[in-house]
Amino acid sequence: MRGRLFPVADGWYEWRQEPPLAQTVQVRVGVAPGGRLVLTGLHIDGSPSADLLRSIPVGRIEAAANAQLAVVHESIDTPPVLNPRRRPVAPPVAVDAGWEMVEPTLAVARAAGTDGGRSRGRPDVFYREVADVYLDYAQDSPRPACDLADRHGVPVSTAHRWVKEARRRGFLPPGRPGKSG
Repeated sequence: MRGRLFPVADGWYEWRQEPPLAQTVQVRVGVAPGGRLVLTGLHIDGSPSADLLRSIPVGRIEAAANAQLAVVHESIDTPPVLNPRRRPVAPPVAVDAGWEMVEPTLAVARAAGTDGGRSRGRPDVFYREVADVYLDYAQDSPRPACDLADRHGVPVSTAHRWVKEARRRGFLPPGRPGKSG
């Protein structure tokens, strides 16, 4: 089941999904203390039935809200993500100059590009892509990290580490233990 939120009135969004629900469902979204978007209101056109209430995917709606909507509010004070160690934007261009030394008397010239031209760590672009893919999976799947791991052919623990780092860098909203999205 896939769904999306569409703005309809001041702070209210209509939830549309495939297959469609029996009635029109509108939700109000607010910011929880941790900065995550959560449902704060529910409006159903027509009379609610037990089947209809059971069929409303509250978790998926919250995941879609966190994937689709941006938090813009003056009272939210999130500190900027700062990297304490300065890293170059691009890997340095190796030249045939420089020395690699174990002992000063045995110094040998360093070969150009011994690290393969790769700097340490992954760039923000990578974690932004991880966040986009994760949020897309979170709208459809109860296990988006597993799907992310399958897509990239890595262990699930690696996908969890990527998601954690994407959250730390501010590309994903704060998480809730046991909940996807």
